[in-house]
Amino acid sequence: MSYNDGLLIKAKSYPVRLSSKQIQRLKQVISTHFGENASVTVFGSRVDDSRRGGDYDFFVETTADDADEVIASKLKVLVDLHASPEFEEEKIDLVVRSAVPGPDLAIYKVAREEGVPL
Repeated sequence: MSYNDGLLIKAKSYPVRLSSKQIQRLKQVISTHFGENASVTVFGSRVDDSRRGGDYDFFVETTADDADEVIASKLKVLVDLHASPEFEEEKIDLVVRSAVPGPDLAIYKVAREEGVPL
């Protein structure tokens, strides 16, 4: 199955409302800017096949431990996604959990528990 004009795609047996081209582009951009070991999870309305529309909520986990590098990579990912036809003019929320010391935010737990890893 694929999501195209309101249809549903199955990614690793989990429903997510993203096209195969969007998934491919997202994974490529995350890998380019956060490295091949970074993981990406879709969460929020895009994992609920009963909903329509909505923004894109992505959760990235990376081993990067330099705060400036993490911020720069996050901005580059957003720029590249918005510049691509797959995500042009879409609202994208990108949550990044890195190795930089900091609190374990509640949004991380929500993304891990309710999200779909790609």
